[in-house]
Amino acid sequence: MITKQLIIYVTLITALAILIFSTCWIGVAVFSVSTGRNDVPGINGVISEDDDDNIISNEDEPPILPINQRKLAVKNGEKGPKGVSDVLPRLFELPRRTIDPTKLPYKCGVILIQHHISGIDGAAIDNWIRGLVDFNDDSGAAYISSADAGSKEAFVAEINEQMDMKGEFYWTVLGSGKHGLALASDGDVLRRLRENMEERGCHLLAMSMFSDPLDYSMKQTRQMFAKCKNCNVNEFTMKLESGKSDVYWRGQLDYFLYNTGEIVSDDTKVKVKEAITKLREHYDLVLLDGKDDVSKEIIKVTGWKSPHDEEEAVTDADMEVGGLRYTKQMVKQYSKFDAKNGDADFYDALNHIYYNHLAFLFNQ
Repeated sequence: MITKQLIIYVTLITALAILIFSTCWIGVAVFSVSTGRNDVPGINGVISEDDDDNIISNEDEPPILPINQRKLAVKNGEKGPKGVSDVLPRLFELPRRTIDPTKLPYKCGVILIQHHISGIDGAAIDNWIRGLVDFNDDSGAAYISSADAGSKEAFVAEINEQMDMKGEFYWTVLGSGKHGLALASDGDVLRRLRENMEERGCHLLAMSMFSDPLDYSMKQTRQMFAKCKNCNVNEFTMKLESGKSDVYWRGQLDYFLYNTGEIVSDDTKVKVKEAITKLREHYDLVLLDGKDDVSKEIIKVTGWKSPHDEEEAVTDADMEVGGLRYTKQMVKQYSKFDAKNGDADFYDALNHIYYNHLAFLFNQ
């Protein structure tokens, strides 16, 4: 009897030992898979053959580690793939134009103001700039608008006239919007203009303004409805809520790069990278509507007198056009439009790069 019980106990102990051993062996296999390359950490320790090929093909892209590991790496003085700095886009490393405030105001030059803020808000900015130039015309200030030029070719011709001008140069403001420059193809115009100003001992101040995507979409809606003849509010709203109007939805990113009035179907990541590259190469100031005051920037650079304290204010009543109201479904469609045309990613990149939006990572 005792022998029988002993055999049962030995059998159970043996089975338990085999189970424990198997479990440990599987654990070691999962968390210690060798990739053949010690510098590439696995994801949860598991890398398939397909994953390994993918890692090798993206060898230059460092992994993004959890925040606690990045903080520890920075604390230890590491700057490589484990450092917080490598989490930020490589676009941060591009050269960036800056203005030396100790040399302001400049005595002469050209100010290029590029924006596609639609409706009354954009008109208020343009009108204020016109008024500022008129108020300072005794100092030789002039204003040239791409909208007034009527075509891009005519606008570029007027820019060329400025470069060909003989004698002493003062200040010219170029308003580039409709019929204005397209930075995907017109970077050479700004390059030649900057060289021309520097040869004269003057300066080119290129600035671009952008709106929050939601705010821009609301302004687009107001403008579309205002221009729509005999439009019924309910029908217009239902069409927008359904998403069928996205074919007409051109974002600021497309306007800035191409300025054709069409939606360009390139990969949004490619478009965002190109736009940020152009901004950092050619623009001295990148302003976000609601965060910056364009009037103060112009006065600071030129030393002009201001006819008013601020641009013309836009009242709440201006938000309503013919009974149009903004619905929850309409705002959801805005988000889809912004993701599709690249504005959401573009505005996010502007905040990160020009407003240090990820600074909190360094302080956690």
